[in-house]
Amino acid sequence: MSAAHEAGKIPVRKMNFEFDAVPRDYLNGNLAFSNFFNGMNLLFPEGERFFMHAVRDGLKKIDNPSEELSQQAKGFYGQEAQHSIEHLKYFEILDQNGYQFRDELNKFDQLIIKLRKKLPVGLRLAMTAGAEHLTAIAGGVSLLDKDVVNAHPLMRDLMQWHAIEEIEHKAVAFDVYKAAYGNYFLRIFGYLIAIVLVGGYAFKFANMFMRQEGFGRWKAASLIRKSQRQVLKRNSYLTPLFFSYFKPGFHPNQVDDEHLIEQARVDLAAY
Repeated sequence: MSAAHEAGKIPVRKMNFEFDAVPRDYLNGNLAFSNFFNGMNLLFPEGERFFMHAVRDGLKKIDNPSEELSQQAKGFYGQEAQHSIEHLKYFEILDQNGYQFRDELNKFDQLIIKLRKKLPVGLRLAMTAGAEHLTAIAGGVSLLDKDVVNAHPLMRDLMQWHAIEEIEHKAVAFDVYKAAYGNYFLRIFGYLIAIVLVGGYAFKFANMFMRQEGFGRWKAASLIRKSQRQVLKRNSYLTPLFFSYFKPGFHPNQVDDEHLIEQARVDLAAY
């Protein structure tokens, strides 16, 4: 792993994971939770390109952005680009495990590209800020939840590396949005769209994978929801964090999660 963390800096790590055989139920034997992450994984490459374009276009709307914000944006681009690379490589594991997903993934990617080209900058940036709040929350789960901690080592490291960086850059899109626009109602509208897109498509893809495991549509949905309820029960702090974004005075740095990533940084230093 290249690039050490420095206070106030957003380091770009080039991980170069070497994916090998990974069991289908890699999250501590929890097949439904594993497939929910598989569903999330499909969103990342094109979704993160959407985020990078939104932040870059948002910066252009700011008169004389601060050097600190400009540098943090560069770190944001670098981290998101690396996420896209590693998660694209992970698709090889899905192929090896016999999952059929490329056609549905292409439809999703085309939708995101269309949204990126058609939506106004302010809305795209508001959606990005909202999505980054969701991924920072998910990062906390990846660092704490027992099913991730006890997961297949390679998958645990992939998820926890991504989690560290989502927490490190969680405020960048929000700060660019605040400086370029700042409208509360647009921010919340973007958050709601992000919830629908991220949550809806992750669930849709997870259901697709579970049906390929031999479960019917409704049974697959029931198992995924049960797994989600278990995660929420084990991590009761998630719900207040989810709703905290609706507060007019909210800022991502109000969430104290730095302590969550200190040990994980040490653990990943072996790469």
